[in-house]
Amino acid sequence: HVSFSMHGSKASEELLAEYPLVAFLLQTLNVAEVQDVILRLGYYERTQDRFTVTKLTNEVTSHYQNQFMKQLHVLVLGLDVLGNPFGVIRGLAEGVESFFYEPYKGAIEGPMEFAEGVATGVRTLVGSAVGGAAGAFSKITGVLGKGLATLTFDEDYKISRIRRKEPATHATTDIAVGGKNVVMGFVDGVTGVVTKPVSGAKEGGASGFVKGLGKGFLGLVTRPTGGIVDFASTSLDIIKRAAQQEEVVRRVRYPRHVGRDGLVRPYISHEAMGFYILNRLHDGKYAKTDTYVAHITCSESPPSWLLATSKRLLFVTEISFLGLYEVDWHIEYEELKEEPVVKPNLNQIQILTKEPKKTGTLKSTRSFGKMVKYRNISEARFIVDKITNAMHTVGL
Repeated sequence: HVSFSMHGSKASEELLAEYPLVAFLLQTLNVAEVQDVILRLGYYERTQDRFTVTKLTNEVTSHYQNQFMKQLHVLVLGLDVLGNPFGVIRGLAEGVESFFYEPYKGAIEGPMEFAEGVATGVRTLVGSAVGGAAGAFSKITGVLGKGLATLTFDEDYKISRIRRKEPATHATTDIAVGGKNVVMGFVDGVTGVVTKPVSGAKEGGASGFVKGLGKGFLGLVTRPTGGIVDFASTSLDIIKRAAQQEEVVRRVRYPRHVGRDGLVRPYISHEAMGFYILNRLHDGKYAKTDTYVAHITCSESPPSWLLATSKRLLFVTEISFLGLYEVDWHIEYEELKEEPVVKPNLNQIQILTKEPKKTGTLKSTRSFGKMVKYRNISEARFIVDKITNAMHTVGL
């Protein structure tokens, strides 16, 4: 079983200088990407013979080179950019075999088993045909989506795209997230025309501005198109899995949280959940600058959390049907007037700020603080202690 991809790899200077078109096709457009192609190489065997080490090495090398060349068509027809036609044919052949073999096997055992065999054979054949076709187009659009992401020349966008394409808990969630990504592709493409030149000018002056302007106009085309292509790829992949009754391996628990000291400690699901939420916020924006400290659950419906990082407080809500997390408001520790205070009579935590802040993303009223509900007093005291320690760590 062979899988190969040059997506995200750095081409050598010699390759770029001597074969720029080949390097572009391999690295940027991913034309050489294959997934799970089966190569069958005949083994090398000699009996009752004597060879020197050099002769034996040459014979073995020559044998497997010849075997590989005989299987080269399998590798070419297994390219994702072509939709892996060899895999489609192989799957269809297995479906035809099952269509005849399952009824035959059932007929040996009895009439009821024969009927079950017919149903199984038909289901497998139809699944192979429909799933194979959908899978082929899914691979083609997937390669196209990767190529468009590479053409944006935006590393943050490529990383966020990979994160967004992770399988969700349900197929409907995958479709909903794909639809959101299409919309966000248009939004990011339009806003990038303004934000990319500005950020480029901050980092590299006039040359950075020009580069940012180029990235912005490239993103205006590639990001919306990439979102549509990725949505098509995800939808076709869902059709393939449904037709072939494939089970997707999904994450059972959240990734382990490793603190700033880098020590691996026993797994704590509560910390792992908070760490996961931080990494999912705004495509990992806060995870790049902040480290997770602690969090508490504020409500179950809708799900919301008060999350403390090394630099700020975040109030996070979940959009359940999309499986996404949104920041309702955030306050940096430097903006706090004093340490948060638990108000047991109100079942709330009082957070006062030096300057008026918006009460949330959907409201325009401003206040000098936040009142955050908590479920029990022990959780409230826990998060307040963690926030206080984090404030002291940054010198407040």
